[in-house]
Amino acid sequence: MSINRDKFGAMLFLCLALIYGFYVDDIPLLFGDEDAPFNARTLPNALAWILGVVSFLQLVLPTNREAGSLLYAFSGMKWKPVLMLGALMIFYGLTIRYFGFLISTTIFLIGGFAVLGERRIKVLVGAAVPVVFVFWFLLSQLMGIYLAPGDFFEMLG
Repeated sequence: MSINRDKFGAMLFLCLALIYGFYVDDIPLLFGDEDAPFNARTLPNALAWILGVVSFLQLVLPTNREAGSLLYAFSGMKWKPVLMLGALMIFYGLTIRYFGFLISTTIFLIGGFAVLGERRIKVLVGAAVPVVFVFWFLLSQLMGIYLAPGDFFEMLG
């Protein structure tokens, strides 16, 4: 069996899309939202379909890279940034309840940009902080979604 890196990645993402799409129906809906045109399941359904279609197309369409073994799919990959970004995601998930959305997301974005190669502090902070505050404003002020400030700030106040 020969498989290249592109086909292997497409196969993994297709599996992810199928599993994600299978569990979308487990998302609870508010009373009366079952027939609403946009509810809590709409975006996850769209994401599952888009991911599934794109990964399926990449899987079945021809590629320009030469085919190799299953080990070829993993050779030459930069695993250190992948593992560091995974650790950052775990850190974010563990700290968002304690530090809140603003601080945890800012730390996550600065760390992610640093892992991806940016070293200038002004660029790190200048890119992360405005993005975080714009998303905070959109979510909390315009959409009315409550974002808890975090246990750290509740202890202070």
